[in-house]
Amino acid sequence: MAEHPGRALERNERWKAISSSLPITQNENGNGYFTILHGFRYDDFNRKGWMNLTSLSRTFDSTAIYRLPIFGDSNPSLGHFVAGMSYQITKELYKMANLNIKIALRLRLANFGKSSIVLYHILEDASSGKILASMFRTLVKVSMDTRRPEPLVPEERRHYEVLLSGSEELAAPRFRLPSVDRAECFSCELVVRNIELDSYHHVNYSMYLEYSAECAAQAAASGYYSKLKGDICAFCVKKASTSHLREARAGEKLTVITWEEPADPFVLYFIVVNKDTDIFHAMFEYYQPVEFSNL
Repeated sequence: MAEHPGRALERNERWKAISSSLPITQNENGNGYFTILHGFRYDDFNRKGWMNLTSLSRTFDSTAIYRLPIFGDSNPSLGHFVAGMSYQITKELYKMANLNIKIALRLRLANFGKSSIVLYHILEDASSGKILASMFRTLVKVSMDTRRPEPLVPEERRHYEVLLSGSEELAAPRFRLPSVDRAECFSCELVVRNIELDSYHHVNYSMYLEYSAECAAQAAASGYYSKLKGDICAFCVKKASTSHLREARAGEKLTVITWEEPADPFVLYFIVVNKDTDIFHAMFEYYQPVEFSNL
């Protein structure tokens, strides 16, 4: 059921108020923003003491995308859905992350297409300027009535052209799931909880990272993977790519499928299936344990 237009506008205003409480500075060339955060939270770390991917993704959200004019901010009939994400995480993040570290978050427009924009996020050590992690986020403009993509109007295109003027366009890494015999894969079932929904009343994009991690944890504990065995929390993600294909809602039973890349057992793939339809694809590449032997 579509959200009442008045309530949708109120929701957008509340989110803007929340984001405006964080001191965010515009870049010199006007195409992005940055802010300073003081440390991570205790629950950003898993039971082995490593930063987890879902928490990192939510940390990137702290750059408050509402500071960039996004389609749907003032029109309740329009919205923006996350189409895909691409993460790169350095060893330095796992080595340096703690409750007191001062981190800088940067956000800029990377490029735009017919009905989408791509945002580029960087997380730095504020003291040294060293990049700790980065993320591309692709947002698609959609009609909230049809849930289908809507083309950018000329005014939006002109605005994004201005934001990109004088800046290099950046392209997000392409991700395509390889084919596999699903009967040979490991799978588990999960039920969507109401608390996992976002303001659009479908599963929040970051929860799919949780679903994938849970399936990986069960597969590793069962001995399904050839190298990633035991407690999956002992292994750190190096890269990750996701593709969001369909929505899921509270109460729906999802099947999560995983398998490893035959040529590299530290690369895992995931599919989330809802009612025989793929709704999410992902790839996680993990650091090999020897790379963390001196941390």
